[in-house]
Amino acid sequence: MIKKKLSELFNPAFHLLWSAVKNKKYLRYVEKGGRGSAKSTHIAMIIIMLMKMFPVSALVVRKVGNTLAESVVEQLKEAVEILGMEEEWHFSKSPLKATYLPRGNAIYFRGADDPAKIKSIKIAKFPLAILWVEELADFKIEDDIGMIEKSVLRAELPPGLHYYFFYSYNPPKRKQSWVNKKYDTKVALPPNTRVHHTTYEDNPHISKLFVEEAEHMKKVNQSKYDWEYGGKPIGNGVVPFSNLVFEKIPDELFETFDNIRQGLDFGYATDPVAGVKWHYDKTRRKIYAMEEVYGVKMSNRILATTAQEKGFFNSLTIADSEDPRTINELKTEHQWPKKLLGGAVKGPDSVEYGESWLDDLEAIVIDPERTPNIAREFESIDYETDKDGNQKARLEDKDNHTIDATRYAFELDMIRARENKKERRKGRKTAF
Repeated sequence: MIKKKLSELFNPAFHLLWSAVKNKKYLRYVEKGGRGSAKSTHIAMIIIMLMKMFPVSALVVRKVGNTLAESVVEQLKEAVEILGMEEEWHFSKSPLKATYLPRGNAIYFRGADDPAKIKSIKIAKFPLAILWVEELADFKIEDDIGMIEKSVLRAELPPGLHYYFFYSYNPPKRKQSWVNKKYDTKVALPPNTRVHHTTYEDNPHISKLFVEEAEHMKKVNQSKYDWEYGGKPIGNGVVPFSNLVFEKIPDELFETFDNIRQGLDFGYATDPVAGVKWHYDKTRRKIYAMEEVYGVKMSNRILATTAQEKGFFNSLTIADSEDPRTINELKTEHQWPKKLLGGAVKGPDSVEYGESWLDDLEAIVIDPERTPNIAREFESIDYETDKDGNQKARLEDKDNHTIDATRYAFELDMIRARENKKERRKGRKTAF
């Protein structure tokens, strides 16, 4: 028997989560954030409640099987105690299982050391409808999660029942981690997925000692605090493109854009082709993403057709000069205006300079609805590191196709900036 109302037992930050679960609004519920946010505690309580409400089974998964007993099992035991349901649950060690005694449906625990083994799980009486993957970031490959999900999503559930997938994790430091790229993003999420971020500040029951530790870390190492306690993927400690602004670009503003810069990065094999169109507000030193052409194994014919439809044939496009044959084919066979397509000059340290030039702008403004791939790549890029983990002075050459295309688009502006800088240096020398 539950002793209190759930609204009294749940932290206020999780009331909307419980409301969404009760109303069966989503398939996936992603709870992420910093240490001490109580996200796992609330997922555990919700699963206990769902098992009481519905004749279903649940599967709880961690990457390493031998961590189950000391983590999620204890978390669910604590949830049972908080809810005052100790007499209604039995936890067994062999097999590792938690059974709701009034009905007989159970929570099963599995390690995903080999995700393929989970495919063999079979539960005869009560359909498997609930999945909780704890410490999602421990999974290095997203495909492993897909395999686990498919093991649960096997059949149509009886009327009145619903699938519930819960995921909890502390975001990895690396922005390029698949879990950060998937769920720590301004790009629109699938409609069946709810992502919720919490920290210890959302937990009114956190100890004073914990808060003191967190506040001390904030004073001595802001970056480490942001990651451990704030749950922010800080990358290697320095955020590339800290001038990123994600916001909706209104149509009335968009229609005034007339200082166009366009770039094109060619794709090879599984690498996508990326075409970008930007507006450059030179006075305010801001650039605005306008259009994109993006696709894997996109033929030159489709590339040219799509680019023309998006207005790329009206302004100069600077393309990757490593492939002059493709540039020539686009001009001669696919009607790309010859005077409006040229190859990038590049040169030594042009990559580093280009990235620095972009980072020095007042703002790189991106509307994720208009240009989702530009948004995703600029948001998730990180710096290269050497074998010892030390940061290099250039970005990773990975998932950076729209960024490369953007460097090409602004290459002439970058060349002029360099020339002006040299002239200013000469002027200072002759003044002495």
